[in-house]
Amino acid sequence: MKTENAKFSLFKQFKIKYILIFLVCSTILSCNTNKDSNRTYIVEILSFKYKRTINASDFWKEDSKVLSNYSLKQPGFISRESGFNEEKNEVLIVLRWNTAADAEASMRKFLSDKSISKFVNMIDLNSMKVTRYVINK
Repeated sequence: MKTENAKFSLFKQFKIKYILIFLVCSTILSCNTNKDSNRTYIVEILSFKYKRTINASDFWKEDSKVLSNYSLKQPGFISRESGFNEEKNEVLIVLRWNTAADAEASMRKFLSDKSISKFVNMIDLNSMKVTRYVINK
């Protein structure tokens, strides 16, 4: 009886190890065979300063709302990240879009969209620069 239990236990251990190996390999392969690896997309870089009268904490609270209130609702939107350069007192926002037309359409609406008007009103528009890059993968 002990021999049968030992065999069963050994079989169970090997089975678990093979399942784990399979899962790890599947995960690695799925990462390496990304179906979007050969696609073209747009990276849009916005840089600007927020108005001197604006509290930094208030600005970043509003910035955190832009993704859900605006960006995610735009056709062709892929991702959004924002950061700050203390030395230049400059905000940087990096957006990814499916097409240049998607990026352009979003920017045309951006300054007048009511869902993010508080955020937009905090921006020193004279300091704002927008640059787009085509990424070919």
